[in-house]
Amino acid sequence: MSTVVIVGRKNVGKSTIFNRLTGMKMSVVYREPGVTRDRIFGEVQWLGKGFDLIDTGGFFPDEKHRLASKITKQIERALEEADVIYFIVDGKVGLKPGDEEINDQIRKVNKKVFLLVNKIDTKRDEIKALEFSRFGFDDMFPVSAEAGIGFGDVLDATVKVLPELKKIREDKNVLRLLILGRPNSGKSTLLNSIINEERAIVDEEPGTTRDMVNAQFTYREQGMEIIDTCGIRKRSRIREPIEFYSMTRAVRFIERADVVILLFDSTEGVVEQDRRIASLILSKAKGLLIVPNKIDLIEKNNLHKIVPATRQSFTFLDFVPIIPISAKQSKGIDVLMNRVVDIFVESNKVVEQDVLNTIVHNIQPPASGEIIKLAQVGRRPPIFRATLATRVKEHYIKYLRNTLRNYFGFNGVPILIKTKIVKRR
Repeated sequence: MSTVVIVGRKNVGKSTIFNRLTGMKMSVVYREPGVTRDRIFGEVQWLGKGFDLIDTGGFFPDEKHRLASKITKQIERALEEADVIYFIVDGKVGLKPGDEEINDQIRKVNKKVFLLVNKIDTKRDEIKALEFSRFGFDDMFPVSAEAGIGFGDVLDATVKVLPELKKIREDKNVLRLLILGRPNSGKSTLLNSIINEERAIVDEEPGTTRDMVNAQFTYREQGMEIIDTCGIRKRSRIREPIEFYSMTRAVRFIERADVVILLFDSTEGVVEQDRRIASLILSKAKGLLIVPNKIDLIEKNNLHKIVPATRQSFTFLDFVPIIPISAKQSKGIDVLMNRVVDIFVESNKVVEQDVLNTIVHNIQPPASGEIIKLAQVGRRPPIFRATLATRVKEHYIKYLRNTLRNYFGFNGVPILIKTKIVKRR
């Protein structure tokens, strides 16, 4: 599918434009310059057609920041992938030397360029866009990302020049995989290891990832979208507003996920924050894998202790697989991904009603009552309705849940049970 890449100086509104065009708040938008660091991938739908859109970090060739070379490398890679480039400039502050340097860089790749002059909020402001005509691009559009002005013209022009457009159809069988964990647990390294590409910037400083970094690929003939997130730390330890926004967005993305990898640093062990994250995932009824990372740093004679110690720390998740890995050395990645696919299959499982009827006749009934019927009413996650002649307490629901798990597996998948109380005539 065709690809459009967004480039520009810091704080010109690239991420706001990305979020508006994709309809997904993947990129963090904040007034602090230089927030976006990785390449962020999304899909734009327009007039029944679609193309890939890549958001990039703020491009400033002379930047002295410690991560600048890594950010620039990500941008250069994105430009290589592009069929069309959206060059974003700030119409409010006018032309800056950095814009001219970026223009020189873009000219070298010989790609189709649309110049988007952002922050043109009224017709009266359009005269400000004329300053950028000196760049000599045939296609220049005054737009306002905040107000949503001008993007119809941009998209109309884009679909006319892109070589290959995808007809939009929602694929409900795509597995959405989310990586969660505390800062510096190795989430970005894991994403890069899974897709065998440096998609996310990896650095020893905790909190390098701020945006949702995503990638689409196929594993075992299963289409997947994988999303890396910022580290989730206790709210009391969040010092910057940008970190708060990033963390909030990571939590929201649990809703979109099918399977979540809960990653932690095995050299530090499980802490209370890991259990909080696990409880949050469980409350959203998502498929789950607990993954101790950095086992390459554990002494060999202690490796056998990792799984039992982890299991003891997550006693409330006895149905969840534990897969030790080294993301840095790509150890255990195939085992991990196989289990991810297995959990997705389990979450889609529909059981036979005849077997459920047999279970009803053979299980222990609730005190002073009976269970009349058990039926599956949903999947992803599996949902069952228990029709009862009396109200039951949580321990009986847990008994039903364990019985269903013993019969059908549902390994790594929460089982939801709804109750319906009826009176026997």
